[in-house]
Amino acid sequence: MTLVQNHVNKERRFHLPDQKDSSSIPAWPFWAPWQVMAEMLAGRLGASAPGTLEQSILPGWMFGSVINVTERNSSAPDTERDIVTAHSYGQQLGWVIDALAALIAERTEGAPRSEELDKLLELQRKIRAIKTKAAEHRMERIRSDLALLKAEKPEEYRQLVAALGQDLRRD
Repeated sequence: MTLVQNHVNKERRFHLPDQKDSSSIPAWPFWAPWQVMAEMLAGRLGASAPGTLEQSILPGWMFGSVINVTERNSSAPDTERDIVTAHSYGQQLGWVIDALAALIAERTEGAPRSEELDKLLELQRKIRAIKTKAAEHRMERIRSDLALLKAEKPEEYRQLVAALGQDLRRD
């Protein structure tokens, strides 16, 4: 018998599931979950449960840009952190890809084709398509937000539309 059951039996106020007297009514109907938890803590049920629980939520996925730069893989990790803070790796790679694509475009027409250069140009096309699709999704969210603002706060909507109209006429 556990400490919890000893306490309960002395008080005789609670109905325990293992009692033979089914006519007694529990004074506190939420006792059973607490009893199980107390027994687990006391070690009675510990054999059936692992000592620690550890589980990956999304195995193989990373949230955000997780890049570990240390003195082992960089001569100046602080400098790299500052550079990435100003310009992400994606932005840097985009500039390199665009520069290489410009150099490829400048090649003479009779220059031999290279599979590697074709792959780079295909990557550039795919990246542009992804960016275009993302821009379309952002525009749809803006339309939806504007419709909500128009319905919920029409005066703020009119002010925003007027300001956007002025900004667009300047361009």
